[in-house]
Amino acid sequence: MNAAYIYLQIYKLFDSITPLPVDCGQLCGCVCCADNDEGDNGMLLFPGEAEVLKLLKPDWATIDTSDMVYNFDGKTHSVKIAMCSGECDRYSRPLACRIFPLTPHLTNDGKLEVITDPRGRAVCPLAKADYIDHMDERFVHNIYRAFSLLMKSPHFRAFMEVYNDYINDFLRFFRKD
Repeated sequence: MNAAYIYLQIYKLFDSITPLPVDCGQLCGCVCCADNDEGDNGMLLFPGEAEVLKLLKPDWATIDTSDMVYNFDGKTHSVKIAMCSGECDRYSRPLACRIFPLTPHLTNDGKLEVITDPRGRAVCPLAKADYIDHMDERFVHNIYRAFSLLMKSPHFRAFMEVYNDYINDFLRFFRKD
């Protein structure tokens, strides 16, 4: 199946569902989308997603290559990143923006879970609180649906193993002992 088609369908899951049934940007002044004056705002793109953004042609973002790489099918793949100006068309945002402040994660036995993105703890009141149970259950459910579908792809699973290590590094930093 075509990656662009899959992502466009997944994007629809988040067109009208957000972490809270109200505008959570009012809590923090939309800090997750604010330009940081250094021009390095960005969100990692999931495998195949850069092609979707090229189709949508957002004028608010440029696609760059991150430092993250993963191996699949005997090849090394670079993870792309969407760099933004801090303002966007809501309907052309990448998946990482749509699911923030949550992220997919793999348990020690390789099962999919959804967790608070530890990278968001520095900026997002919802991530600081770390209470997924207080978020709209439809939002959390749709993240599970989206990533359960994506995890069926061996290519995506190879990416997730490296992404998981990346997220785990942040989790160790924020560990609650």
